[in-house]
Amino acid sequence: MMALLPADGEPVHAETLLSLCLADGLLEVLEWSREGTGADPQASMWLSCLRWYRLVTGHLPEVAPQPPQRPSDYALELILRAGGLTLTDGSADASLRGLASGQMAYPTDPPQPEHDDDDALTRVVPISLVPYVEAETRAKWADEAICLTHGHPRLREQARQRARTPVSDQQPEPHRHELLATVVADLAQRWRGVTLP
Repeated sequence: MMALLPADGEPVHAETLLSLCLADGLLEVLEWSREGTGADPQASMWLSCLRWYRLVTGHLPEVAPQPPQRPSDYALELILRAGGLTLTDGSADASLRGLASGQMAYPTDPPQPEHDDDDALTRVVPISLVPYVEAETRAKWADEAICLTHGHPRLREQARQRARTPVSDQQPEPHRHELLATVVADLAQRWRGVTLP
C-alpha cells in the first residue's frame, strides 16, 4: 500500500484514497469473520466506496445509506480538511460518476459498462493482500470492486488477473507522503492484529 502513495508535497490520486478506504472495508470483513460473523465482501466494498465518496465530495449520493466511519476514512478526512494533502485534478471524476446513483452496482449491471480507466485497478491492491482466501475468490472480489464504478471487459479481466497474483513485498521509495504513510501504517497494524494467529 505504501508504494501507491505520492511523495511529500505532491497531489494524491483520488483512486489511492479509494484504495485506502477499501482496505479498511476489507479489514472490517476480516474482523467480522474473526468474530464468527458472516459479512458480504461486495457490500463492505461498496460501503467503503461510499465513505470515499463522502470524503471527496463532502456528502453522500442522495439515496445512499449512511455508512459508519472507519478509522482510515476519518483520518483521511482530517488530513484533507486540514490541507495536509490535495487531490490530483479530475482524478475522482469517473468513480464519482459510477457511484452517483447511490445504488450498489453488480458485475451483471455495472454503472459505466464501457468505461475503461486503469487508475481503478489500484483498488485491487488491498484485495490481493487478503490472507486465507483462494485466488479465485480474490479475483471475484476484484471484479465486484471494479464493477461498483466501471465495467469495461478489459479492465475487469485485468482486475481479476491482478487479484490472483499475490502482491510482492515492494519497498516504498523514501519520502512518501508522511501523513498518508501514517494512515497506511495504522491500517497495517490493525490488519496484522486481525490476521495473525
